[in-house]
Amino acid sequence: MPVGYGDVRSWRAAPLGQAGDGVRADARALEESRDQVEAQAIPDSWTGLARSFAEFRRDALVRRMTTHLEGKRQVQRALYEAETLVTEIERLVTDVEGQAKAGQFEIGTDGSVTDVSEPRTFDTRWEAEEYSTGRRNQAQALADDVTAILVRAAAADATIADSIPSGHVRDVDEYGVADPDVAARWAQLTDAERRAVIEQMIEELSEESGLEMPDIEWKDPSWGPNGQWSDGEPGTLRLNEGLLDDPRLLHSVAHEVRHGRQHEAIRDENDWQLPWESDPFDEHRDDGITAEQTNEWEDNFDDYQSYPEVPYDDYFNQPVEADARDAGREYLDGLTEAEIDRLLEESR
Repeated sequence: MPVGYGDVRSWRAAPLGQAGDGVRADARALEESRDQVEAQAIPDSWTGLARSFAEFRRDALVRRMTTHLEGKRQVQRALYEAETLVTEIERLVTDVEGQAKAGQFEIGTDGSVTDVSEPRTFDTRWEAEEYSTGRRNQAQALADDVTAILVRAAAADATIADSIPSGHVRDVDEYGVADPDVAARWAQLTDAERRAVIEQMIEELSEESGLEMPDIEWKDPSWGPNGQWSDGEPGTLRLNEGLLDDPRLLHSVAHEVRHGRQHEAIRDENDWQLPWESDPFDEHRDDGITAEQTNEWEDNFDDYQSYPEVPYDDYFNQPVEADARDAGREYLDGLTEAEIDRLLEESR
């Protein structure tokens, strides 16, 4: 979930810089160790097959060390970049809190701005309206400042998440991470704009997948799942509106539309046609979907394992879920700020 204003209030830049320094020291030590292994791991007296085998093992170890070193440097750069962003966030939080206090406003942990000034009386209605308008404008200016802070916070958070090398955090590996620019742009949008982007995204992904535009149901935040596809003609795509502020929901959209594509591929693979008629499965085959894969999906849907009725890993590791996660991750990882703006413009 995205960070809220209550979280950002307590953010400090110094630990990020310290962590970056620690990772940099580790990277230097690893680089020295790698160079020693590369230069000194094999005694000069070794010859023949024994030397060839040792060189093979050494080179493989050096490659792994180099990959790990590159990952450390990637995290190091992200920590320093996030440190710069959080330094600015600290300053902005101090400024906006000071302005709020001076103007007799309070900023809640959810970023809401409340007028806490003492009630006043006025001689005329015009004076009262002018005063009220001024207070509303002040409150809106503070709210805009809070939004700007949260945009920077989204970028800082995504910068660190985006730097994590594969193989360390399952959620990052399986679900992908929004680019920092995408996370920042998403934080700038209103909920109405986010819905518009998502619905345009669904329309385009459905068309690319050979699906009818599904019915879209926005579910109350108390609804459990992120998203859900129900097959039909057309299908129904349900989404949790409580997650609109999280760009991870875009993974869920692509993930659920992929479930629609899986069902469509199963129908087309089972379709019977005369020899001179075109095969509807060809469009799936052209996109790299095989008949064997489709049969596996069909078997999976026939014995689908739903969480929490079964352990989470049983649900998670099903072929249809693994394939849908791949589609969601690929979409989220490849998404750009420009693409969000294009989808928003196309939705109008």
